[in-house]
Amino acid sequence: MTRMQLLLRLLFKAAWVRKDRALTALVSVAVVATIATAALTIYSDLEGRLSRDFRGFGANVVVTRTQGSLTQSDLSAMHKVVKAKQDVISLAYAVATAPNGSRVIVGGADIISLLQMNSWWSTKQVSTDGSALIGSRAAAQLSPSGQPFTVSFGSKALSIRPLAIFTSGSDDDSRIYVSTSDLSDATGLSSNVALLRIEGRPRNIEAAISKLKTSAPDLDVQPARQITQAQATVVGKTRSVVLASSAVVVVLIMLCMVATFTSSVLERRKDFAVMKALGASNRTVNFLFASEAALLALAGSAAGYILGCGIAFWIGKVNFEAAILPQPFLLLPVLLGSVALALIASTAPLRLLQQIQPAGILRGE
Repeated sequence: MTRMQLLLRLLFKAAWVRKDRALTALVSVAVVATIATAALTIYSDLEGRLSRDFRGFGANVVVTRTQGSLTQSDLSAMHKVVKAKQDVISLAYAVATAPNGSRVIVGGADIISLLQMNSWWSTKQVSTDGSALIGSRAAAQLSPSGQPFTVSFGSKALSIRPLAIFTSGSDDDSRIYVSTSDLSDATGLSSNVALLRIEGRPRNIEAAISKLKTSAPDLDVQPARQITQAQATVVGKTRSVVLASSAVVVVLIMLCMVATFTSSVLERRKDFAVMKALGASNRTVNFLFASEAALLALAGSAAGYILGCGIAFWIGKVNFEAAILPQPFLLLPVLLGSVALALIASTAPLRLLQQIQPAGILRGE
């Protein structure tokens, strides 16, 4: 029998004879591995999933020209940064006089793209042949039932045929949106604002803004703070919760593992005394005990990784309505981290193990 085979036999025999202690250590490591795997799996997928979810909240960057209207060159620079055509919408704004004499802001845009970008708006279709979007506050004053009306820009009038009434919870509820061509015909204005929806994490958005500022220095590029800050805040708070909860669990499990390994040394002190009496050095005995801890850690962390992936999958289904798939690259860190924790937890019992004196133990002292 080779030395390695003898070592493995001793390790498995020790774990089998003292199943209760081995099971306690195994479960402790499995709990740590489960928590770590679930937390890291969710966190690794969290930013990407939040980025996709935040797409529904509309534009996260607003671009204006410091002077004049946006040019085709400006729009080309934006499309180089934002690949999807529907994620760049140019707008023109003008102030019109409503039939009741009040002033109302009218925006010119691609109506379909505007609705797609702001899919979180609550909309109510009022006509099938309309061509304008009416904010809920504006509609309450000018078109409660979705009937057509006319607004004027000085001597020129623009007929508004509502397609839908929307509620956004923002200043847009007091505005009217018509097609760019209709507004241009009535006012002669060209687009002077662009709304951009840039996908990615907050740092990706900041990088895209910097790139756009460099390529088009005449443009004023500003993030939509309420969206980008909300995204960064959610990610930051989630990171803090994950780290804090994981640290608490690791500390508690470490204490449990120290107690378990210490009890194991005390129960087996006669066995270790016999080994030392037969000529085993402190290094050999310490290596055998540390190997037992490492073997239990490997088995527990493997089970914890599988269970943690299952928990992450379930949390994704319940909270995000989409599965969070296992991350294979986390397996090695979880295994190595669990073994490291087990070895750290065994340091105090190892010091106790070195103090065992074979003569006194074998005499029953």
